[in-house]
Amino acid sequence: MNQNTQKPLVYGGTVSPYVRKVRVALAYKGIEFEDVEQTPFGAPSEFRELSPLSKIPVWKEGDFVLPDSSVILSYIEQRYPTPPLLPADPQPRAKALWYQEYGGSKLNYVTAGVFFERVVKPKVLNLDTDTKLVDRILEKALPRALDYLTKCLGDNEYMVGGMFSLADIALTTSFVNLNLAGVKVDAVRWPAYAAYVERILTLPFYAPIVAQVPTWAKYQQD
Repeated sequence: MNQNTQKPLVYGGTVSPYVRKVRVALAYKGIEFEDVEQTPFGAPSEFRELSPLSKIPVWKEGDFVLPDSSVILSYIEQRYPTPPLLPADPQPRAKALWYQEYGGSKLNYVTAGVFFERVVKPKVLNLDTDTKLVDRILEKALPRALDYLTKCLGDNEYMVGGMFSLADIALTTSFVNLNLAGVKVDAVRWPAYAAYVERILTLPFYAPIVAQVPTWAKYQQD
């Protein structure tokens, strides 16, 4: 693995799609690491020293510390190149990096909006869900994202390069949270993408990480 006997640490929470992204990549590459459960909310000063933005995940390998999931994965891909998570050819490689950006920005904002309103606000913050906001996301923002991703996927098994890649992690991890919020991809309207998400999330190295989410994070319809 690495030259140090101590395993690298990954700070973060099991419900974070960004933390999940890193954990899945490590599992795929067979890299041993230790989970350190850490929420960014009300984090102690020791953690804020590791993560100046007080965000998760954080990678700590001895004295070497990296915040931000995309930066962590760039480092992991270079340090542990086999099996690869990025295609070797420049164009599909660039596409995979774009999908990572899209998954972590636009797509996650959409899915996280539903999760925050339906799960975090009532169960963690003791606040009421903004049902009108949820309806707008589900009726407008989510369909636009799924239309785009369905077009990108086409008839392919994986998103880029005919191989499992970082793109497949980035474009499915936030759907775990959407599922927890009681929403699944409509298999009638978007059959290809619904099947794709299900296929990726049930891969042998991915499924155990999906199953780690705490029971409180599951939405319950009254």
